[in-house]
Amino acid sequence: MFKMNFVIKVLLASLFFAPAVFAQTPKKIKTIIVDAGHGGKDFGAHGGYEGGLNSYEKNVTLDISNKLVAELRKQLPDVKIVPTRTIDIYQSPPEKADIANENKGDLFICIHADAVNLQTGRRQVGSHQETRYHVKYTGKGKKKKKTSTPYTVTVPTYEYYKIGSQRSGTSIWLFAAHKTSEKLKAVMNNEDLQIESGTDSVYNDIDFDTPEGRIRAKIYADRYQKKSIKLATMVDEEVDKTDRTALGLNQRQKGIWVLQATNMPAILIETGFITNHDDERYLNSDKGQQELAECIARAVKRYKDDIDHTAAIAATAPKVPATNDTVEKYTERTKNILKRIDLKQSTFKVDLYDDGDIDGDIVSVYYNGKAVLSNKKLTDKPISLNLTADPDKTENELLIYAENEGDIPPNTALMIVTEGNTRTEVRIIADEKKNGVVLFTKK
Repeated sequence: MFKMNFVIKVLLASLFFAPAVFAQTPKKIKTIIVDAGHGGKDFGAHGGYEGGLNSYEKNVTLDISNKLVAELRKQLPDVKIVPTRTIDIYQSPPEKADIANENKGDLFICIHADAVNLQTGRRQVGSHQETRYHVKYTGKGKKKKKTSTPYTVTVPTYEYYKIGSQRSGTSIWLFAAHKTSEKLKAVMNNEDLQIESGTDSVYNDIDFDTPEGRIRAKIYADRYQKKSIKLATMVDEEVDKTDRTALGLNQRQKGIWVLQATNMPAILIETGFITNHDDERYLNSDKGQQELAECIARAVKRYKDDIDHTAAIAATAPKVPATNDTVEKYTERTKNILKRIDLKQSTFKVDLYDDGDIDGDIVSVYYNGKAVLSNKKLTDKPISLNLTADPDKTENELLIYAENEGDIPPNTALMIVTEGNTRTEVRIIADEKKNGVVLFTKK
């Protein structure tokens, strides 16, 4: 019940802020990145409790990742599988993200092992003799003297040890987005990112304090969150079919760099608790490692089959060809009024970006019936328009005409309207049947 409620809440939050993106059809899965968490000088979590195997997370993650790479290559022979590391080396989180992005991955799967802070226990292992003193004072004032008389007592001898945790099971983690506003607030305020325990730096090279940085953060969140949820849910379902405890989907208040900086859907799998007696043995066994690798591979195959099937249907859909017709061409389509914006001043700026996957969307823009932009391809960099409200009009109309629908229908754009210090975001959807329209009213 907890897992289902959580997923529903995440989906609702995601749909609240990005309906246009989720209407898009994903591309086929061609490249998958598998990351073994930690490595080299970064040991990660430690099974350092009494009765434990004294194992380290970096070794467990490497063994599971290597088995997962082999399993994915067996089940998905046509897909390129790229491991970030196959030996015990240190890579900073930005380096791992760079590997994923440079290889143009379609999925990023990060393997970790969980841990909790261990409690300390003590027990008596014997006794020993200890000298103590009776203190007596005689005389007064300057003649006051202190006399100490030694005596011997028998006291218990204790030893201290770490107690293994009771927490066990496999969980899947997503980039913090259970409440969109909180996620973006954390990202844009340069809040410290929890990267991986054992690393000694915080990495945040993106300046989210700029308008461009804010938009990039928003686009990232919109583009990949639902896809990540889909894959994470499938992994959790496959784990739940085994004897393992499936702990469901989770999100951290603070970001995880390798999930936030990879330009693709991404999940982090906490395969088990290295601080738990049974889990640690499971994670260190060939049987346990292979079972986890097969669970994850089955989930990835299900995800790929689903994505590829949807992409294949989209590929057969008719595309709207680019055209050089006259201005009146937009009148052949209906108008979909997406937002009305009240202006306090006459001049304002409009920035247009591709929303969702950067898939070759091309648009023309008409302002009050006149072309102000013709056959321009949208990217993650802004196309800027400086506009002025017509004082003789009650409403000023900005119309987006889809010249095509890109590789992934429909044509989607993110519009940022800036008027003085006020910024308004509008998601534009346009296709062969309707134009996206924003109306501006000068008060």
